[in-house]
Amino acid sequence: MLNLIPQAKSCKIYGGDVATERQPKIICCEGAEFCEPLARKVFQNICPAIKPDFENSTLTVSFLKDENIPEEGYRMDVNDDEIKIEAKDASGWTYALITLRQLLTADDDSKPFLLKCPCCHIEDEPRYPYRGFMLDEARNFLGEDVVKRVLNLMSFYKLNVLHWHLSDDQGYRIESKISPQINRISTRRNDTQVGGFGSNKFAGCKHEGYYTQGQIKKLIAYAKERNIDVQPEIDLPGHISALTAAFTDISCSGESHSVPTTFGNFAGSFCAGSEKAWEVVFALLDEVCSLFDSKYVHIGGDPFDFSDWKTCPACKKIVEENGLGDEHGLLAYTLNRIIDHLDKKGKTAIVRTSEYIDGLDKRAVLHFFKNMPSATLENFEKEGRKFIVSPHHLCSFDVPYVMTPIKPLYAMEPTHYVKPENVLGTEGLLWGEWVYDLQKVEFNSLPRMCALGEIGWSPKEARDYSSFAKRWQSNRKILDIVDANWACDRLARGNAFFKSRDIFIWKTADQYGEVRRNRK
Repeated sequence: MLNLIPQAKSCKIYGGDVATERQPKIICCEGAEFCEPLARKVFQNICPAIKPDFENSTLTVSFLKDENIPEEGYRMDVNDDEIKIEAKDASGWTYALITLRQLLTADDDSKPFLLKCPCCHIEDEPRYPYRGFMLDEARNFLGEDVVKRVLNLMSFYKLNVLHWHLSDDQGYRIESKISPQINRISTRRNDTQVGGFGSNKFAGCKHEGYYTQGQIKKLIAYAKERNIDVQPEIDLPGHISALTAAFTDISCSGESHSVPTTFGNFAGSFCAGSEKAWEVVFALLDEVCSLFDSKYVHIGGDPFDFSDWKTCPACKKIVEENGLGDEHGLLAYTLNRIIDHLDKKGKTAIVRTSEYIDGLDKRAVLHFFKNMPSATLENFEKEGRKFIVSPHHLCSFDVPYVMTPIKPLYAMEPTHYVKPENVLGTEGLLWGEWVYDLQKVEFNSLPRMCALGEIGWSPKEARDYSSFAKRWQSNRKILDIVDANWACDRLARGNAFFKSRDIFIWKTADQYGEVRRNRK
């Protein structure tokens, strides 16, 4: 068994190792030149004592092109005095390097300069083209360094989409040049609820932060180097209290308010019957579309407190004039206008599923998050719609491991929820209400991110939990090199009880009072 996460599509182990005391010779075909510095960095990181004089090395690493290999796939052959890597494009060579990074070892204490790799033949490609991870910074702004760390971890487990949740009731995290009041008002709040939903405890300090457009462009470029597509989310039409704090005249009530300091479900939305509100929303979407080059834009679309829409004369008029029936029909109408606008900008909207989206525009991709009526799901499937599968009870990474242990997550099969031909991919969601720092991000994501990578990449028949658990034990030695804060086995398996928290190193005031314990 090769210690790979995610597991390769097929691999044959020859037995024995190739070994070198010197940096290997590297040969790159046209288009693969970027691989040489990356490969040298990999060898150096694994074996810091390796000798630099590659001209005298007995090992050659070749990066070659083969147009017949599937997109993102690669073929690797490790034998005798050569490591041969073949791919169709840059993403394939990149993923092959990630695999090589996991195969290489330098564990001979008597020969600290010796680098080894098991002799093997690997043919690999992803099961799904969409393998995502959602990072919610609307609730708690984390900053550039955390995003880069997340991107590095995603790349290591062959995840290729960062779904960046940058807008919600508690904050808007994108610099706006067309509406500077957003930067002054929507990006900051006076306090932050701690201790869980409904708690009357607060952090006692202001919270603020947003990404400049220059920072966003740099992070998008950083992600591209790791074959990751950065997809923004602007939550609409509800969950926009931070925006209506800056634009009071686009809400139904027009009442002035500050950015909420608590978490939960709010009535805040823009007035679907106000063309002035639509102008503001479309202008913000245009600004986001010009900043992010991904073809996808997430727009949320999940239900909210409809009380404003139920009493607003302008919204009721739209319902009557268009025969929408009620506020649920108005939600579909509103989403369809947004989907159409994004389509004209060359973007495809992604909408989270609920029971309220009958009649949704066929151009949207659906994010399966919570169950919907079977008849609605059947209709969507018959229409040939594509789904990203993230069942809430398994793929919400913010909840404690005792609620979603690693084994049920690993067993999650996307085709159990949606027909195989309709599955675009899968995604894990790290909601941010109770995630305040990098250590909490990593604690809640590792080993969940590893399991997610295998669900999205590896063939169904290649997945086996006992094998995964063993490979995780080996794999986390690599994470230790970068001091990643993975959850210990006792917590990840859901075996821990909160009453035992005193034995752990530290605790956090998150929603559930769950402790977090690092690798030490």
